[in-house]
Amino acid sequence: MLDNLFNTSGMSRRSLMIGGGLGLAALPALAPSAADAAFINISEPKFDTAAAMLELYIKMSGDTSGKNYGGWYSGHAFAVRPGEMITPLFGFTGFGLGSDHRQPDGNFHHLWKEIGFYTDLKTGAVLETWNNPLNGENCDVMPIHNRSVNLTFAQNLPDPAPMKKVGVKLMNGNFAKADDPARPYGVPYAVIGDQISVFSDSVGQVPNQLDPAIWKKESTGGKLSVGEFFMLTGSLRQALDPAVTRVDATGSWTRVGPYLPWMLMGPSEGHLLYRSATRKISGPEALPKDLVAYTHGRYPAFLEFPDDWSTPIESSWEVFKRENKPRA
Repeated sequence: MLDNLFNTSGMSRRSLMIGGGLGLAALPALAPSAADAAFINISEPKFDTAAAMLELYIKMSGDTSGKNYGGWYSGHAFAVRPGEMITPLFGFTGFGLGSDHRQPDGNFHHLWKEIGFYTDLKTGAVLETWNNPLNGENCDVMPIHNRSVNLTFAQNLPDPAPMKKVGVKLMNGNFAKADDPARPYGVPYAVIGDQISVFSDSVGQVPNQLDPAIWKKESTGGKLSVGEFFMLTGSLRQALDPAVTRVDATGSWTRVGPYLPWMLMGPSEGHLLYRSATRKISGPEALPKDLVAYTHGRYPAFLEFPDDWSTPIESSWEVFKRENKPRA
């Protein structure tokens, strides 16, 4: 089994041991006993319909009952540039608040807002100004403060045809049925013992709100290519229990995306890589006290759960354009 898993990536287990330099050859042989075999259960189907997969994801990421909940995250961002070593730039931490509401057709309407702050690598203090080591620019740091993520999680993934007309490209995240014309909702998942992990990927290419002819320092180009990769881990027993509406999940969030407008990178080569730990929470009372205090002093509205269904979804680039002017 393990050889097959390694070979799906085009590399043998031996090549990974020799080339990886991670000391895998020193590990004991991985030959599972009969007792272990029942524990290693990566591919047994338990959520084999779009409705079941969507129910699983909402349980893991939120709450199928419609109750309010939140999510905390904290991590670091790195610069990735051709021919150079990956460079850590700053930390970030923040949270979101929202709810998921079941619709008559079985879909879920997701309402969310989020706030996040960039932090100094050495001290952890929130950055309000920052000297960019990549270009020497003195930057005014703009926190993440997206007032609305207002969308529907549906049992059928969006048809790419109409999205392509407006310049939006999205990847079908249902790898197992990517060619199914019905576009059934699906996320990859892995099970071992009572632990289940689900993986939700969002990859797209969208027009840049910041015209590079006008926003010469802030815009990285005419299009933005972004990928976000979530992993959520919790109890399989909770996920399978019909009486449970939310799984107590922890996880990770990874993002690959362009330089941020406030970094003043212009059309420079390269991109950002973010990685962070995440945790589902009940609400602001579960957050670190210093994070709550800083948010209360500057963005107090983000400590309240959203309830405005009319506010359209917006990106950080739209927020930046609304609140700033091009740097001369």
